[in-house]
Amino acid sequence: MVGLDRAAVWVQLEVDAELAILGIRKKFPYIKAKKLTGNTQTFKINKDNINEIRVKEKAGKTLIKIDFSYSKYKREDNLYPLEDEKMKILVEDELVNIIEEIALVKINRKHFKYEYLEVCSQENIKSFSQFHNIISAFYRGLKRNVNYQDGIRFENYNSNLDFYYNTGFIYQVNRGWKIRLYNKILEHNKKATEKIIGNSIRLEHRLTTTVLTYFCKSAKISEITISTLKEKILSEIGLKLFKYLEAEVQRDIDLLEEKFKDYTSRSLVSLIRDLQEHILDVEVVNYVVTSLGKTSERQIKRYRQRVKEILKEFQENNGIKRCNFGNIERLEFFIKKILCCNIKVKINNKERLHFISY
Repeated sequence: MVGLDRAAVWVQLEVDAELAILGIRKKFPYIKAKKLTGNTQTFKINKDNINEIRVKEKAGKTLIKIDFSYSKYKREDNLYPLEDEKMKILVEDELVNIIEEIALVKINRKHFKYEYLEVCSQENIKSFSQFHNIISAFYRGLKRNVNYQDGIRFENYNSNLDFYYNTGFIYQVNRGWKIRLYNKILEHNKKATEKIIGNSIRLEHRLTTTVLTYFCKSAKISEITISTLKEKILSEIGLKLFKYLEAEVQRDIDLLEEKFKDYTSRSLVSLIRDLQEHILDVEVVNYVVTSLGKTSERQIKRYRQRVKEILKEFQENNGIKRCNFGNIERLEFFIKKILCCNIKVKINNKERLHFISY
C-alpha cells in the first residue's frame, strides 16, 4: 500500500498574530504556548490528528503552520498510511475549519502549502529480520552512492534468543529528501497499550517544499494528489533507490567471485564466514561455486549442499538475526511493493542474478 502519514502546512494571512494566538487559546484552553525566537509561538496540541500549531509574524503578515497526521484522522493510531483521495480532502478541510475558527477569516485548501510531507509504502510481512540481508545491502548501496552520506542504522537485542536484530535505518538522501525504513508494527507496539501481533515493513519518504515543487510543479495541498505522488515521485525516486540497491547486490557478487576463486571444500566454511555480510542468499553462492567450479558436476553438487549447511549453521548461530534462504523472492517483493518498481529478479546455478523490468 502507498499513502500519506505526517505533514506540515503553512498558510499566510493578513490578520494580527495576536488574534490568531487568542483563537488558539480559546479553541485549545488546556495548551500553553512556547515562545521561540522573535515573534514565533508554538502550541503543542497532540489531540486527534493535530500535533502542533505555530504562529509567526513575517513582513507584516501572519504565518500559521499546522503539523498534523493524515493517517490518524478518525483513528486511534497511525499504523497504516492514508490511501484514499477523498479522505485526504476531508483531512485538509478540517485544517481549513481550524484556521477559520482561530483567525476569523474565510479561506480554502488552495491557500495551504506543504512545508514537508511524508509519503509511505508499507506491507505486512512474516518477519522483519528475514529482510536483514536485503536491508543491509540497501543501506550499503546508499552509503556508497549518495554523496550526502548522512545515515543511521538501528538494531536491538533479544535476550531470550541471544540475538541482535536489525530494526531499520534513517537516511538523509539530500537536503529535501529523507527516508526511513523500519518495522511499523514493532514501532507501534513500543507505545501502544494494546499490542498488535505481526510485522510490517514501511519506507517513509519525508519530502520538503523544494522536492515537492520540483516533481509536482507545486507545493499546494490542493494540487497534489496521492495518485500524483505515486506517478511523479515514487516511480522516479523508487527507480533511483532501486539502482543503488542493484549496484550493491552486483558488487557483492563480484566480490564473491573474486574471493571464491580456487575455492576448495575445506575453504568454504571460512569464505562464507568472512563474507557473510556480502551474501544475499544461498542461491547467489550456489551460482558462484557452480560457475567457478573446476571439478565434476557431481562434486559441485556436493559443494552446493555443503554451502546450504554452512549458511544454515551461520544463520542459527551468528550474532545477528538474519535469513540466508528465500531472499530472491523477498528481494523482488521489496523492489515491487516497497520501492514501487516493476522489476523481476532472476538467478539459477548457471545464470548470474539479474533484473528484468516489466
